[in-house]
Amino acid sequence: MKTVKVFFIIVSIVLTSCIAFAANHCLNCFEQIDENEKYCVACKVKLSVDELKTQEEQLIHAVTISRENYRKSLEGLKQYYQNTGNQLRLQKIRRELDALDKVPQSLYTDEGVGSVRIAQQLRDIEDANILYKDALMYKKSLNKENRTLAIKRLEKLIAEYPDSDKVGVAAYEIAGIYAGGYFNDYESAARYYLKSYQLNPYTEQPVLLKAAEMYDKKLTDYDKAKAIYKQAALYGPDEKSRRKAQSRLSLLELASGNEK
Repeated sequence: MKTVKVFFIIVSIVLTSCIAFAANHCLNCFEQIDENEKYCVACKVKLSVDELKTQEEQLIHAVTISRENYRKSLEGLKQYYQNTGNQLRLQKIRRELDALDKVPQSLYTDEGVGSVRIAQQLRDIEDANILYKDALMYKKSLNKENRTLAIKRLEKLIAEYPDSDKVGVAAYEIAGIYAGGYFNDYESAARYYLKSYQLNPYTEQPVLLKAAEMYDKKLTDYDKAKAIYKQAALYGPDEKSRRKAQSRLSLLELASGNEK
C-alpha cells in the first residue's frame, strides 16, 4: 500500500512538472516562450503548413508574425531602458521605432475579395478621427516622405482602432496614395481597395470597381480583374458603378471567349 502511495506521489510530481514546463516552453521544440503560448514563433510557421495553400502564403504568414514580434521586442526594450534610466540607449530605440513608423508595410494578402466583416458595429472614435485628419494633412503634401507618413498613420488607425467607422476610408485613402504618381504601386493599391471593402462593405466608395480597374488597366491581370468586376457588379454602392463594372466584365469575357 505504501508503495502505491509513493508511486502516485511520484506521478503527480512528474505531471505537475510537465504542465509547468509546457506552460513556459514550446510543445514542439521546447524553446522558452510566453506562458500563454503553446508554440514558439518558428514552430507556429512550421506547424501551420498544412493550413496554408501555397509557399507564398507560408512566407506571408512568417513576415506578418516577424513584423509583430519585431515591434513588440522594440517596445519592450524601450520600456526596459525607460525603467533603468539608460537615456543613451533609449534614444537609439526611439530612433529605430521612428524609422519603423516611416516605412510602409505592404499587404501581401490574397487578391480575391476575401472574408468581409459584416457583423461588427463600427463607431465614432475620437482618437481614430484625429489620426485620420492628421493623415489627410500629410497626404496633401507634394513630398513623398510626407505621403509615406500619411500611409503609416492610416495603417496605425486600422491596426489600433479596428472598430472605428474610419477604417474603410483609411484603407481607401492608402490605396489612393499607392496608386498616385509618387508610388505607382498598383498592386498595393488594388489590395487596399479590397481591404477597404473587407473592413466596411457598406462603404460609399466604389472600392471593388477601383480594385478591378487596377488589375485590369494597370496590371493587365484580366482573370483577377474579371473575378472582382463580378463582385463589383453585384455589390457596388450605386447603380452607376455596378453598370460600369458589368459593362467592362462583359467586354473582358467576350474577348477571352474570342481567344478560345
